[in-house]
Amino acid sequence: MTHIAADASSSDDVQDTTVPKGRKDALDKILSENKKLASDATEPLDLTVKELSSRAKQLGIEYLTDPIADIDKKTLHFISEDIARKYKMVSFGSDGTTYKIAMSKPQDVEALNVLRFLAQKEQVNIEIYLTPEEVVEKMMSQYAGAERALSEAVLSLKNSYVDGEDAREQEQKSRPDDMEWGVLQDAPIAKLVQVIVKHGVDGRASDIHIEPIDGNYRVRFRVDGMLHASLVLPLDVGRAVVARVKILANLKIDEKRKPQDGRFRFDERGQVIDLRVSTFPVIEGEKVVMRLLDKARGMDDLNTLGLSGRNYEVLTSKIREPYGIILMTGPTGSGKSTSLYAFLSILNQEERNIVTLEDPVEYFLDGINQSQVKPEIGYTFASGLRSILRQDPNVIMVGEIRDSETAELAIHAALTGHLVLSTLHTNNALGAIPRLVDMGIEPFLLASALQAVAAQRLVRKICSHCKEPEVFPPGVIKLVKEALKTVSVEEGKKYGVDLSKEPAFFHGAGCDECHKTGYMGRVAIHEAFEMTARAQEIITEKKNSEAEIASEAVAQGMVTLKQDGLLKALSGLTTLSEIERVTEGSIMVDEE
Repeated sequence: MTHIAADASSSDDVQDTTVPKGRKDALDKILSENKKLASDATEPLDLTVKELSSRAKQLGIEYLTDPIADIDKKTLHFISEDIARKYKMVSFGSDGTTYKIAMSKPQDVEALNVLRFLAQKEQVNIEIYLTPEEVVEKMMSQYAGAERALSEAVLSLKNSYVDGEDAREQEQKSRPDDMEWGVLQDAPIAKLVQVIVKHGVDGRASDIHIEPIDGNYRVRFRVDGMLHASLVLPLDVGRAVVARVKILANLKIDEKRKPQDGRFRFDERGQVIDLRVSTFPVIEGEKVVMRLLDKARGMDDLNTLGLSGRNYEVLTSKIREPYGIILMTGPTGSGKSTSLYAFLSILNQEERNIVTLEDPVEYFLDGINQSQVKPEIGYTFASGLRSILRQDPNVIMVGEIRDSETAELAIHAALTGHLVLSTLHTNNALGAIPRLVDMGIEPFLLASALQAVAAQRLVRKICSHCKEPEVFPPGVIKLVKEALKTVSVEEGKKYGVDLSKEPAFFHGAGCDECHKTGYMGRVAIHEAFEMTARAQEIITEKKNSEAEIASEAVAQGMVTLKQDGLLKALSGLTTLSEIERVTEGSIMVDEE
C-alpha cells in the first residue's frame, strides 16, 4: 500500500517537501512505472472494476469502487473543498494517524505534492486509493452540508435581515409562477432551505420539522417513522427559513396567527419530489412541517408494501369485485393512503372511470380524476361524494370516512354498483364494523355493502448490510409459539417460514449504511377480515356481536396484525422489538 508520511524536518515549500525514503520510493513508482498514465495525469480515469484493480496494482496502491457515506466531518475537511475539487481527491477515512485519500488522478504531481504538504503539516500518514471520478464526486457532495449553508446564512443576515413583507418583495421579484425550485438559489437562506430539503430526500425522510424551541429553531427529520434532530438554527435564521418555505409554498408570509397549507416542488437532476407544507402557530413562533412525497417511491406494488399470504389473497381478490366497499384502518401515518394508491394503480384501466376525494391529494396519478376537499368553502367529503355519484364513476376512493353522512353516502355508493375504497380510524380490522354501526349505518346495509376491511401498521425493516441472528430467552420463544398457534404451516410457507422448526429471529447490528440504527426502510404488516355469508349473518341477525365476529375471523383463518408481524420477523424482514412496538399484547419478557 502506498503511503505519504510526514517529515518534520522538511521544508514548508510544497514542491520541496520530502518523505521517508521507503514511502518516497513507493510514490515515485506511481509517477515513473507507468509512463502513459503519468503523461495523462490531468485526465480522469474511466475504468471497469477489473481494470481499476489492475491499474491500482500497477501503481502499488489500493482501489475504491463505491462511495463512502457519512464521512466524519473532521476527516472530510482534512482536505479543503476547493483543493478537493481542483485535484479530484477526497479524504474518506482516518484512524487519527493515517488518512485514506480517494483520487481519480493519482499520477497528478501537483496533487501528490499537496498531499505531501498536508502530511507534513498535520504529522500524519496518507494512503492513496485509486477511485473513479464519479465516486469521488459523490463523496465530495458531502462538503455542501447544512453547516456551511448555515454559516453563510448567518453571515448574510448580519448585513440584511430577511423577514416579513420585505422577504416577500425581495423574492417575488424573481419568483416564477410555476413555483419551480430554482428561484433565488444563490441567496444564502434559499441555499440553506435547499440543503435541508436535499438532506431529507437523500436521507429517505418522510417529513421535515422546523420548529422554534428554547430561543432557536430545531430541524428534525422523520426517517422510517422515527424523528431525529439534525440541526439547530439561530432564531433569526429560523424565521427567515420559515419565510422562505412559505413563499415557495405560495402561503401568506405575514399571516402567522393561523395554520396554512400549501405545496411546492423540489427538482434536482431529474429527481422530482413534491413537498406538502403545513404551518402551525405555536407559543414561540411558527412551526413548519414539510411532507416529502416521492411518486417513484410511493407507487410501490403490493408485495413491496408488505402485503403477504392470506391478507394478500383476500384484498387482491376483493378489489377486483365490481361493487362494494373496502376499508383500510389504522392510525395516522400507518400507510393506509399509500396502500389505497397501490390498489388504484392496479385498477387504473382505460375502461374504468376512477374518481378520488382526498384531503389532501398526496400523489398525482395519471389517468385518475383526483379532487381535494375544501371544508372552508363547504366542499366536504359528504358534499363531494354526492357530486362524484353524478360523474358516472366505476371506482371511488374517499380519503377518510369521518362522519355519519359520509359513511351513509359511501355505503349507498357501494350498494348502487360502485367499488368504494376508503379509510377509517380504528385500532384493528374488526373494530371498523361496530364503528360504522355507531355512526348510524343499518347493520343489514353494512353487511350487504362491505367486501373486506383491513388494518395496517408500519414497522422498520432490518438493514440488509448488517443483518445478523438475534437470540432470545426460552420465555420469549414460548410466547411467540403461542401467538402463532392458530397459523397453519401452509400459511407460514407463503411467508417463506417453516413453522415446524424452532423460531429464529434477526436484527441489525448497525453500520454506516443505516446510520448505526440497524434499520433501513419500512414495511407494512396487515390483517384482513373478509365478509363471508356467516359474517353477514352475524352482523345482521346478532346485532353486531363483537365476540361472534372475532370467532368468525378465527374460523376463516384471519392472520392478525401481530401474527403477520411475527411471520415477517421470522422471515428476516423486521425485528421482534418492532412488532412489540406497534401491536397489542406483550411478547418480550424479562430475561431473568
